[in-house]
Amino acid sequence: MRYQDCLHSIRQLNEQFRHYKSIESLFELDQWSMLPAEGAAYRQQTAAFIGEQKNALYCGDQARRVADFLSGVKLEELDNDIDRALVRIFRARYRNAVHTPVDLLREYNLMKAECMNAWKQARQAQDYGIFRPYLARAFDLKKQIALSINPDAPAFETLVGMTDEGLQVQEVSEQFDRLKTGLRSLLNRLQTGHAPETVPIPDCDPEQMERFAQRLARELGYSSERGSFNNRVVHAFTSFMGPRDARVSTYRNGSYNLIFTYLHEAGHAMYASGSSQEIIDAGLWGGVEGGFHEANARFFENMVGHSRAYWSHYYPQLQAELAPFRDISLDAFYAVTHQVRPTPRRISSDEVTYSLHAILRFELERDYFAGELSADDMAQAWNDKYEGYLGIRPQNDTEGVLQDMHWAGDYIGYFQSYALGNIYTGQILQAMHEDIPDMDARMARGDLQPIYVWMQDKIWQYGCCYTAGELMHRLTGTGLDAQPFLEYLERTYGALYGIS
Repeated sequence: MRYQDCLHSIRQLNEQFRHYKSIESLFELDQWSMLPAEGAAYRQQTAAFIGEQKNALYCGDQARRVADFLSGVKLEELDNDIDRALVRIFRARYRNAVHTPVDLLREYNLMKAECMNAWKQARQAQDYGIFRPYLARAFDLKKQIALSINPDAPAFETLVGMTDEGLQVQEVSEQFDRLKTGLRSLLNRLQTGHAPETVPIPDCDPEQMERFAQRLARELGYSSERGSFNNRVVHAFTSFMGPRDARVSTYRNGSYNLIFTYLHEAGHAMYASGSSQEIIDAGLWGGVEGGFHEANARFFENMVGHSRAYWSHYYPQLQAELAPFRDISLDAFYAVTHQVRPTPRRISSDEVTYSLHAILRFELERDYFAGELSADDMAQAWNDKYEGYLGIRPQNDTEGVLQDMHWAGDYIGYFQSYALGNIYTGQILQAMHEDIPDMDARMARGDLQPIYVWMQDKIWQYGCCYTAGELMHRLTGTGLDAQPFLEYLERTYGALYGIS
């Protein structure tokens, strides 16, 4: 096999892999929006079959020949960044596929439907005991898979690396300790500071709110030529169907929070569909998974969508289109959207406390896989951490350990991504301000184009060609660093609450 033949084979495998991933995205969208209850069991069998076929791509003769040819080849010896990315990603997929027993993978894929159904029943009954044995089984199977892939590494290390490539649990833990200390200090000072006066904001007509939120998403740069909106789900997400097809799914209600949901999902969608043609041709489109994808979403939700500069332009339009806001000043609206008030629910938490929700889940997973925690202990440990970190205790299991679908939905080893996303947003904002010093003034005029162009040029065009760490070094010259995000929060909330 020649070098170019090797790369051609990698591209072929990558293309087929992406086709299977697109099918899985269609299945996920259908599952959460239209799949009838009695169709779930057969759908799970079909999804398991697709997963096995996707995995089998890297267990065949073609993949083995490529792996043999690449044996001993160092990434730095390759010709260019795209070739290095193709080889890097091939090696990871090949390792995962050939070392995961087929029967184990099938058992896990088939178990997921039962796990999700048990979670739904447990939530309805507010009884973690219903879900507990399924959680234990899901974590055990994930541990077996991780140890099959790399028996020389702790299982949680492998799982975190599969979500956030290139990061080590120790590095994440150190940055989270730094972030946690800064957040708890800020939270304590805010709670003793002068909280701005707020007014109740009533819900609006859901159709009007949805229409306004969709328009704001489009004005960020989300194109109807590259996606669509769907309002049939209970938890918002974005489906990556193809290199120019990223679809936003949300729910319908009249709360102003729907605006931020749309801005968040638009961030995911613009990143996923913003790869250059060269990157698309290589099959490297879609963006870096895990925390860096979350960063792109949270950047538009928070750094743009929660900024005073942004609302200086858009709030008069909100008042003109939705009657309940006409008697509420911009100052009052800004105060409401920046309330810092600990809540037991992650998805309704404020910008200051949100990362603490993610960190404590990461710590629970880490402790579980380290053998320091069992499924029997999880609900109690969850409540204890909430009381310790946020000063509140969930009133029931649905408000507590059962609030997220992640552990029932194959997202074990993912929660760190949410807090990592916040850390990355601080670094991205800092780099963007250096290149666009009048960014706030432009937003106040409604000129969002420089932000879109900067993100496209600096991040989106590269797809998953680089890891998050490599992108951070290209943008900032440093690695993962929580300090810029903490400084952003200090500036934003310190001024609002009158603290230093």
